[in-house]
Amino acid sequence: MQKLPPHTIAPSTAKPRMALRSLPALLGLCLAGSLAACQAETPAAPATADATAPATAPADDAAAATAAATPELSAEQLQAIVTGLLRKGYGENAFDAASGCWKHSFETSNDELDYCMKPGTPEVVVTPSGRQVYLQTHSDPKAGTYALVDPGLRGLFAASVSASGEWQPLAQSPAIDQGQAGDCGCADAKLQQVGPERFGWLSTSGGTWQGVTVSHYDLYVPVGASFQNVSRIARSTESAPGETVDIAIDNTGTPVDGMFPIKATRSGGKNPGTSLIAFDPGQKLYPWPQ
Repeated sequence: MQKLPPHTIAPSTAKPRMALRSLPALLGLCLAGSLAACQAETPAAPATADATAPATAPADDAAAATAAATPELSAEQLQAIVTGLLRKGYGENAFDAASGCWKHSFETSNDELDYCMKPGTPEVVVTPSGRQVYLQTHSDPKAGTYALVDPGLRGLFAASVSASGEWQPLAQSPAIDQGQAGDCGCADAKLQQVGPERFGWLSTSGGTWQGVTVSHYDLYVPVGASFQNVSRIARSTESAPGETVDIAIDNTGTPVDGMFPIKATRSGGKNPGTSLIAFDPGQKLYPWPQ
């Protein structure tokens, strides 16, 4: 079976509010292989990497206290959480051991299509209130015959974990349609801290038409029991084709409705510079000033 390296989050240049831990490579091994192999009574060989080494600089006092008081998740515990989330999202018997993915049928505007959802490497974060697990899945464009107009799918899952190791679903959106030809274009999305107690998946989407690229930032965070895209921030627009906008979460800023502000830096256009975009609690999103 292929062994996947643990995914880590690059540290912020500002003082982080929470601690994040690297994941055992063993879990990547189980996700890449069959579910039956992961459920075998004989445990797999332990990971050789140091699973206890922090992936970032020390957190603030509240998160550090939580980390000290809460045992780290073992590979077996993390595997059980991931399997439980995926079974809840796609069905008890949806795992296809031959292809290493989870089968899911999705109704598009044209037809009902069959997808094969591949799980990425889960990420464990430590917040002042406890540990959380985040996981993204994405459709495999090679697993079926898709027309150009057929969207890709991405699934987003999160769970909260108590000090005793018990877990509860925090939010889930098993099938968000985006992209084309069965490819969501989301496999490179990054988990970002977006508030003192919240994380979200940041990526870009868009396309090029007649030589003009139009793209925007997608930021999916838990809102209620599901994930919602709370960004309306453009990366490039038709009205300013030479301009590019780069963004960064400002985790030193004052949160609004539990969300940090975002720094947006324009370059290559008529009005270069950096502005601060606060979360709009009324619209439940980061607006984009036109």
